[in-house]
Amino acid sequence: MTQSLPVSMPVSTADIASIVNQTLKQYRPYKGFAFRSPAITVTGGYCVNQLGDILQELGATHVLLVADKMVWQLGLVSGCEAAITTAGLGLTVFSDVEGEPDSAMIAQGLAALKTSEADFVLGVGGGSALDAAKAIAVIGDYQGPLADFKVGGLASRRVGLGAIPTTAGTGSEVTDITVIKDLVYNIKVPIKGPALVPDMALLDPALMLGVPAGITAATGVDTLTHAVEAYVSRQVNPLSKAYAYHAMETLIRALPVAVGCGEDMDMRYDMAVSAYKAGLAFSNAGLGLTHAIAHQIGSRYHIPHGVANAILLPYVMAFNALCCEAGYAEVASALGVSRESMTQRERCNAAITAVRQLVIDLGLPTSLAGFGVVEHDLPQLAEQAMQDICLIGNPRQVTPVQIVTLLEQVLSGEFPEGYC
Repeated sequence: MTQSLPVSMPVSTADIASIVNQTLKQYRPYKGFAFRSPAITVTGGYCVNQLGDILQELGATHVLLVADKMVWQLGLVSGCEAAITTAGLGLTVFSDVEGEPDSAMIAQGLAALKTSEADFVLGVGGGSALDAAKAIAVIGDYQGPLADFKVGGLASRRVGLGAIPTTAGTGSEVTDITVIKDLVYNIKVPIKGPALVPDMALLDPALMLGVPAGITAATGVDTLTHAVEAYVSRQVNPLSKAYAYHAMETLIRALPVAVGCGEDMDMRYDMAVSAYKAGLAFSNAGLGLTHAIAHQIGSRYHIPHGVANAILLPYVMAFNALCCEAGYAEVASALGVSRESMTQRERCNAAITAVRQLVIDLGLPTSLAGFGVVEHDLPQLAEQAMQDICLIGNPRQVTPVQIVTLLEQVLSGEFPEGYC
């Protein structure tokens, strides 16, 4: 006797979508996160003398040393050069990094890398030199304009990569991001991917002793901005939160002394480690609206990145407080301005006030007045900020109109009284 097969039931598009989504969720760990950091980190005064041994351990045979022109002219790179040559490694110096790196500078560096046949790129200097070194090490394997690079798209490189900061600020020695100005479109392009994490970071506070007070202040507030934005980021995780908190805790004590007494090795060391911690925090948790706007005004009006962050951070904190009052209350504890008698809102406001007061104490500007910013430019700046990848981590959703309003406040110097 022949049995008839059951009649198949039609499957709707919604049913298929539900099955696919449930299957995908099985591959997404609950509360899971990834964390990236350099394979080797060396710290301490005069630890640059260990550079040759570290490079040999990493398998380097010929090093392309990418340095800020001023840093190189001041002789701050000489110790690195001596350590490399003493170890018997080949050395080529590319010292044409002036100002923030752009696409033309990177093209020159790529030519130097190709000519030298170096197998290791070492950045020495401020954030510009480190960002340039990272771009040179990675972008050589890729084609196309900078604006086409996608987040997470730079996953591999053929050469080793190391970073030795001479300022405590950008955290570029540990991050998976670099920012390059695209001269074709006149915009700053943040490029992110695992290949941009250096294999080695070396923190030598002795290299930072001669940094002028103004640069120390600006780069220090850049570190603070990294820590604050990472602490309340939508993508925060337990490790990034811990690094951000302790970076703020150390910075609030060390930065004023490092600005006022630049020869204090202990404070320079604390600032170097704070920048490192904040770099680990934001590299793994993301940033926010402060950086999204700073990239735009910095590129258009040639405002140094740390200065742009110093101007914007208190205003952005006041705006974001609507969604992260509790987070900023914890920031107040890290900054040492929280009291048991305070309400959560009072602690939140204390954190914002402390950041604003620090900027004032360090002699940094508190508004965009005097930088050539005009109201006519604000809508375009807002639209560009909306496209910046740093906005992904911002705790409060934001519209172009809100960014324009915020920029109007920053331009006038009128600090908002409420969260909206």
